[in-house]
Amino acid sequence: MVRILALSFVFVTLALSTLSAAPVDPAAVTCKEYNSDSHQGMLDIISAVYDATRGDPKLGALGESKLGDTIDKVCAAKPDAKVIDALQ
Repeated sequence: MVRILALSFVFVTLALSTLSAAPVDPAAVTCKEYNSDSHQGMLDIISAVYDATRGDPKLGALGESKLGDTIDKVCAAKPDAKVIDALQ
């Protein structure tokens, strides 16, 4: 009985984490969303913005970690802007 309950809990936990992992739209995410998101959510946003800006002459030269630091700074200065707009 305990084993079935434990396996059920693991299954529900995995199912919920999979459902909550929605793809991030780098053109729509705001700094307010970025600043209020969980650590994993912030990493997902950084990764999506990094992938979207690889062709940009200025932002494409930044590594993912450096881009994350830059997003932290610009979103602190412009909390109501979209992340992609704040980076320009």
